Amino acid sequence: MITLYPLSHYGQERIIWTNFQQLDSLLSVAPRETIIFIHTDWCSYCRKMEKEVFTKKEIAELINDNYYLIKLDAESVEEINFDQHTWKPQSFKKQTGVYHPLASILLTNQKMIFPTILRYDKTFKLKAVQQKYLSSKELASFLR
Repeated sequence: MITLYPLSHYGQERIIWTNFQQLDSLLSVAPRETIIFIHTDWCSYCRKMEKEVFTKKEIAELINDNYYLIKLDAESVEEINFDQHTWKPQSFKKQTGVYHPLASILLTNQKMIFPTILRYDKTFKLKAVQQKYLSSKELASFLR
C-alpha cells in the first residue's frame, strides 16, 4: 500500500490555499490578484472542481504563480476576520441555505449559485465572476 501511495497522487499538483485572515497582510506585502472559490458541502460540481480541476498541474502552477486563492464555504459557521471586520455566522449550526454574511456580501448582486469563482484585481476590486463548474481549460481561460 505504501508503494502505491505516490501513484495515487501522480499528476496532481498542490494548490497553495490561503485564508481571509492572511489575505490582508499578503496583499499589502506582495499584491496579486485574488481568486475566491465559493462552494458548499452538498455541491457535487464544487467537489468535482476541487478534485479534477484544482489538482491539474497547469492550473496549480498558474494559480500559485499569479494569484492568492481562497476557499469559502458559503454555509460556514466560522467567524472570519477580514478587511478590518469580523464576519460572524448567522448560526453556529451548519444549515443548508443559511449563508455566511461574508458570502452574502461577496455575492451581492449575484445569485447564490455554486460553485462561484470571483476574480479580484491587485487592489481587491471585482474583475470577473463565473457561476458554474469550469473545466480546467475554461478556468485557465478565465484566469488569463
